[in-house]
Amino acid sequence: MMLRTMTGMAVVMALVATACGRDGDPAKLTPASKDGAAPAVASGAGTGAAAVVNLTPDQLFASGSPTFVLGTLGDDAADRAIATQVELARSGFPHATVVLDTSIDVAAGSSAWPPRPVLYGGAHVNAVIAALADQLPVQVDAERIVVGGERYTGVGDHVIAVVPAAATYPAFLLYAGTGTPGVVEINGQRHGGEPIVIGDGHGRLRDGTWALDAAGKVTATMGPRARRIAWRRVERSVAGVTIRVAFPAQLAAAEDEPAVVDAVVRGLTIAVGRLQISAPPPITVYVYPDRRSKQTLTGDAGDGHAMALASVLHVIGSDPVAGGGFEHLMTHEGTHAITGQLWAPAASALIGEGIAVWASGTYAGVALADWQRRLRDRPAAATLLPVNVFRSRPEAETYPLAGLLVTVAIEQVGLDAVRDHLFTATAATWADACKRAGTTAAALDAAVAALR
Repeated sequence: MMLRTMTGMAVVMALVATACGRDGDPAKLTPASKDGAAPAVASGAGTGAAAVVNLTPDQLFASGSPTFVLGTLGDDAADRAIATQVELARSGFPHATVVLDTSIDVAAGSSAWPPRPVLYGGAHVNAVIAALADQLPVQVDAERIVVGGERYTGVGDHVIAVVPAAATYPAFLLYAGTGTPGVVEINGQRHGGEPIVIGDGHGRLRDGTWALDAAGKVTATMGPRARRIAWRRVERSVAGVTIRVAFPAQLAAAEDEPAVVDAVVRGLTIAVGRLQISAPPPITVYVYPDRRSKQTLTGDAGDGHAMALASVLHVIGSDPVAGGGFEHLMTHEGTHAITGQLWAPAASALIGEGIAVWASGTYAGVALADWQRRLRDRPAAATLLPVNVFRSRPEAETYPLAGLLVTVAIEQVGLDAVRDHLFTATAATWADACKRAGTTAAALDAAVAALR
């Protein structure tokens, strides 16, 4: 059983899959299309109108090491969430630079910007986006995204776009979405080859390119929307919070539908108890009848995945018996949704997945106690903290190992310390985070090795 989640699910794979050129090379952006031809250029309708270059994220990253620009207009929790997301992305770019939005003097023009800027957050959390405001061909705040003359106002709606250069600012890559901070796990959206990607709580919604309108202003030309269907919803309560379980409206209710709903409630209730919280955030669970349906509607054929940005789970409904695989799946994916909303975002797939495996007590239908005996190779935790390293190894090795690591960490220092220190630790900060939590990296590695 392959459990997929947007928490670290190829979080930076869309980024690290591209070559970064010479490390630290401040080369000028000279994009090329996928076939090596010149980049797409749209000219204005009016005489003398400038051209707009459609640069993609892949092309931006291929030109040299990026500069990640942290938004700081949100509260402390929002700032931490943005910083964590940047650290996830940064793991694929060892020579990348991180700066604050306040370091860029927008009024000074393009010369005040760092090379290959990658901005996180809309106008509600990023001072640069707020200062540029209506100058940009895309506007994002906590409630809406406006691009190409259309509004996107759903919970978890997000945009990933390389904004073309203008007279007052250079080309830059923007990750932003509705809600605050609007960027939790946004890198998990598959992207890279398109200038503009709009996503929602189901995945990629549509792609687009930049063009010039009749007045010579940059605007977006958006492609068709991805297929979306109507859903019928069943409401239940978990710890006093309404949970919605949704089924395709065009399908008659299956005989086991009540059992599936009950399994959803049981699985989420277990997650709430394991995480020692009083109540979960409101969560919507979309239940698909088969793998093909889930693949068609979300782009992910896995048994289940969470999109914490929208507080939704997408799962294939099967085996809803008490203590069965579907119940464990709900605990696993529910843990991702809960921690994504109530904790800071996980700074590594190792700990993010480890918490979910620990909470469910199983991986691939096998109890963690049995994995203790099965697992042979047990590398040091620090070596698996970079997302690209963790995702490059078989899940049958990394997921159980992550669950065992979290298990021994909780035994040594308690869940609160794991949440406050280890959950947000990166490879660079792991040793210090372990000490702050009340243990050491060596002690955790030794405890994992001793589990047999």
